[in-house]
Amino acid sequence: MTAQQRLTLSLADARRLLVRHHGRPGSLTSVIRRLGTIQFDPLAPLGTNPDLVLQARVPGYRQGGWQDAAYRQRLLVDGWDKQASLIPPEHWWAQAPFHHWFARRWQQRGIDIDSPEARDILDQVGQRGPSTSLELGDQRSDPALRGSWYGPKRSRHLLKALWDSGRLMTHHRVNGRHAYDLPERVLPNGAREADVDEDDALQHLVVRRVQAAGLLRPAADAAVWLLPCRRAERDRIASRALDQGRLIELVVDGERYWATPEAVSLLDDNSASFGDAERSMRFLAPLDPLMWDRRGISRVFGFDYVWEVYKPREQRRWGYYVLPVLWGDRFIARFDAQCREGTLTIHAWHWEADIMPSRLPEGAPEALQRAARDFLGYLGADRVVLPRGLGREARYAWQRAAK
Repeated sequence: MTAQQRLTLSLADARRLLVRHHGRPGSLTSVIRRLGTIQFDPLAPLGTNPDLVLQARVPGYRQGGWQDAAYRQRLLVDGWDKQASLIPPEHWWAQAPFHHWFARRWQQRGIDIDSPEARDILDQVGQRGPSTSLELGDQRSDPALRGSWYGPKRSRHLLKALWDSGRLMTHHRVNGRHAYDLPERVLPNGAREADVDEDDALQHLVVRRVQAAGLLRPAADAAVWLLPCRRAERDRIASRALDQGRLIELVVDGERYWATPEAVSLLDDNSASFGDAERSMRFLAPLDPLMWDRRGISRVFGFDYVWEVYKPREQRRWGYYVLPVLWGDRFIARFDAQCREGTLTIHAWHWEADIMPSRLPEGAPEALQRAARDFLGYLGADRVVLPRGLGREARYAWQRAAK
């Protein structure tokens, strides 16, 4: 296919592409390479978002495994993509546009990353090694910063600015809190950001965003396409990637999408390894890259998903922390749950309208039992509390999985 040529896919082909891209089981290293970025979120009723993303793809993954991958093996480092994310360290060079963008934004807020105060913090880190915000800078509160997202300490704002601009990196975390260190001591091969071509870096960011999602609409919401440039600039960079064959433009049900050549090639791959992906059931993270473009998922799968975690309780329809349930190429349910001290409590289970709880589709109970068994293993849970409305077959599948 020539550069900029459009490929038309049916909805069924689009679903198959996404299921093959996201559903293939693989090693931790291969999944990190396949996605290129994993969004970080600290909420953890069922493990953090990186945990949930990885358990859906890496057989035998256990909760907290991403921290070993990031802070001991250095397969991942904390960076910025769609939001705060985990990225491979070899991608660090492409953070340069984000670093410049954040430095300007912090400057506009009165935080100067080149100030004597900032240099003093960098000197402290250089001398002490990895340190948290409790150990660095002036610990006094600034009345002008009360009510701020980052708290009332000016030093915390400065540390965040230094992190956002790439002057500091996360060496590890202490109870969720960043332990900051210098990039040359965190990156396996040292810091490699000097003399980065801005267009090359932006192209890497655009292609990686598409790569992670598998199939992504150019018209997706601004939150999905957060980049250190305006949308017109993104379109110029994307056109460059299309010309170079780094991206392919697709038309699905009359709407434009972008995908990588690697993802599109999965449609022609007749390998038997895709069988499990197309038959298995998996529980997805609310911020799984497959779920980023929720309007796109609605168009392709007919599944309307809303994350209600920040809604007041009385305004929630589905629950606090709701995981979509994907079986083969269809979403069949969603559930709200929490795990504490080895007990998984499912607060609510909602079947999709075309699913009869009293008589599940052929193969669904067995697929659910396998998925539930793996999910309990991932959580380290040996007990499950089930809600009403689950249905006899599904209840039995969960009970068998817990034995």
